Amino acid sequence: MEQIMNKYIIILILCALSFGLFAQNIAQQGFENTANDTWSYSASPASTVPYFWGRTNQAMGGATAQSGSWYWASWLMENNEASMSFSNVALTPGTQHSISIYYYSRNLNPATDQIKLCLEYDNGTEWNNWIPLLLDTQAWSLFSINIPQSASTVRVKILTQYSNPGMDKYVHWDNFSIKAEEAEFTAPVVFNTSVVQRRDGSKLVDITYDLFDANGDLCEVSLKLSSDGGTTFNYIPNAAFLSGDIGEDIAPGFGKAIIWDAGAEGIDFDGFQFMLQFTADDPTRPIPENFVFVEGGTFHNGTSNVTISSFYIDKYELTQAGYQAVMGSNPASDYGVGSNYPVYYVSWFNAIEYCNRRSMQEGLTPCYSYSTYGTNPDGWPSGWNTSDSNHTNVNCNWSANGYRLPTEMEWMFAAKGGNQSQGYTYSGSYDVNAVAWYEGNNNPWGTKDVGLKDPNELGTFDMSGNVWEWVWDIYGSYPSGSQTNPTGANSGSSRVRRGGGWLYDADYCTVSLRDYSNATYSGDDLGFRCVRVSP
Repeated sequence: MEQIMNKYIIILILCALSFGLFAQNIAQQGFENTANDTWSYSASPASTVPYFWGRTNQAMGGATAQSGSWYWASWLMENNEASMSFSNVALTPGTQHSISIYYYSRNLNPATDQIKLCLEYDNGTEWNNWIPLLLDTQAWSLFSINIPQSASTVRVKILTQYSNPGMDKYVHWDNFSIKAEEAEFTAPVVFNTSVVQRRDGSKLVDITYDLFDANGDLCEVSLKLSSDGGTTFNYIPNAAFLSGDIGEDIAPGFGKAIIWDAGAEGIDFDGFQFMLQFTADDPTRPIPENFVFVEGGTFHNGTSNVTISSFYIDKYELTQAGYQAVMGSNPASDYGVGSNYPVYYVSWFNAIEYCNRRSMQEGLTPCYSYSTYGTNPDGWPSGWNTSDSNHTNVNCNWSANGYRLPTEMEWMFAAKGGNQSQGYTYSGSYDVNAVAWYEGNNNPWGTKDVGLKDPNELGTFDMSGNVWEWVWDIYGSYPSGSQTNPTGANSGSSRVRRGGGWLYDADYCTVSLRDYSNATYSGDDLGFRCVRVSP
């Protein structure tokens, strides 16, 4: 036990990221050597050839720059450790700041290789708070984290280490930035974490951390464990064996302490290397009416591991009354008409327009823009929604606080029950009849009121059956390798729909099945539900 427990790796998890109405880069480095690259850095070593570690504009390992022409690449770093330190950046008191970093990894070995980054606050001189990153993304992935509002400065260091490099191992970096944001809500932040196993044979583990909440509210702190390298965090320590600053009503502050009696858990931990996940939540967080909070996490989509940030999702499929209140008309007919029936006969374009108009009605920032015509649908050109090819002209601002369609992976994560998933075939059950209206139980013919069947683990209804649901993504094959907040294929002729509907048999109602339609298509069993990144 003693041999294993000292191998704990700490992963810093934020319960929710808050994105504001306005954001401004106060430091940036995209390796373009332009005036915009204001965040200075030093690399160690400065560069290496032929074992490449340096700035390049060439394709390497299947990657080019995340944006622009240049990026920082590494390849064949034979038994080398390479790092890059970014200068200290002064922060504005009382302002929410966030750090964003794009990275690309391919074919690194978790037994011998590592990629990690460290953040130090308030002119700290030591690099202690290391955060491991994914070793095989095979696509540009975004790491983003809010900075505690109490911090006066921040600096960043990244580190890449290869052992037994092999010709096909790559790690690349691009577009480091610090943004100052006007935030409506900031989730609590856990930082400066430490886990130490006592060496006295007691099998007690001492856990310390600092806790910050912008509003000074009492927080709820919880822990989860992973024994599969962070693929799943499916073990929650027994509360009877935890003492100290854990659970509800934890006051923000420094030097928070937890004692975990790991030996009393009664589980054979030998042979495993664990990862520990902190979650801090503010119970006073306002949740939009009829929305459910989906805590971020990692799941397997059948092809690869996908990590999703926290978000809010509609508890119900959008009703006809809800659609009419925003759009002024109800397109549904013949297959169930009523205020609490799900809306149908809506195209993907209709859903996009609804999201923006509802956002504008509620004073939120719309997520979607059309080509160069902005976010107000009244200004979009005539016929924008009548040609299937126009769907690629719609762009999404992922940090906007308005309503939008879920990405396919957000939808799938929520349908599976998020971090509370029990692995059901359908959304909330192995029994399709318990959770879904479908061809086998749909008498009389047509849609049904939302929310009549059982909810899933998160409390959402009808994610299996009743009506299919539009999502954001262009239809294409799932990418290989681990992904973080993927948004679908870059090109294609159709948009994805999920969940099955009243006209289809049970096989179509599983949480894993995918389907697609042209963006102009509107069917008698096709609707949608919305998500938001912040209330």
